[in-house]
Amino acid sequence: MIKIHGRITSANVQPVIWCLEELGVDYERLDVGGPFGGTDTPEFRAMNPLGLVPVLEEDGQSIAEAATILRYLMRKFGNHPADPMAAAQIERWADMSRQHIYVPLIPTIFLQKIRVTVEDRNNAAVAQAEAALKQAMAIFEANIKGPYFGGEELNLVDFQIGGLLYRYFELDFDRADLPGLKAYYDNLCLRPAYRENIMIDFSAMKIPGA
Repeated sequence: MIKIHGRITSANVQPVIWCLEELGVDYERLDVGGPFGGTDTPEFRAMNPLGLVPVLEEDGQSIAEAATILRYLMRKFGNHPADPMAAAQIERWADMSRQHIYVPLIPTIFLQKIRVTVEDRNNAAVAQAEAALKQAMAIFEANIKGPYFGGEELNLVDFQIGGLLYRYFELDFDRADLPGLKAYYDNLCLRPAYRENIMIDFSAMKIPGA
């Protein structure tokens, strides 16, 4: 059975668990990282020398990095194309999400709004991230092909980008008015596995004074 090492409050763990639930794959999740610790043990560092979650463990082998895990799951259990060119057309959007959506949203806006006090907040970095997100999200919205990114079925891109949208819409920051993106998010919110594994309240992570 697949084991996922990582706390469910992690923005990197959540899309992996959502993907597994949608695919109907049996798995076990272990609380690791954050307040649970466990990332500095020799056993964990052997699976991921960086000491970060998530890590997938299966049949004595391990995979680190959420994006890599999602690719593996969609190739093995999902609808990821076997044709290299068709796969690349999907993967480029998944990679775009990590570089141009995840980076400004999670380690910048989320961190500054939730884990940094107002007096210590880097407002210039937040403003720069907001501008980058407006551009990236407008491009993403223009390329949505249906209720899900590629049309009628979830694909790798949905797990990569859709997994970030709860925090994107719940955080208080300057977002672009993108009705197509909001409609896409509303469709994801109809899915039970999305609500259970992505729409997790993060208010407890907010430090005093943030």
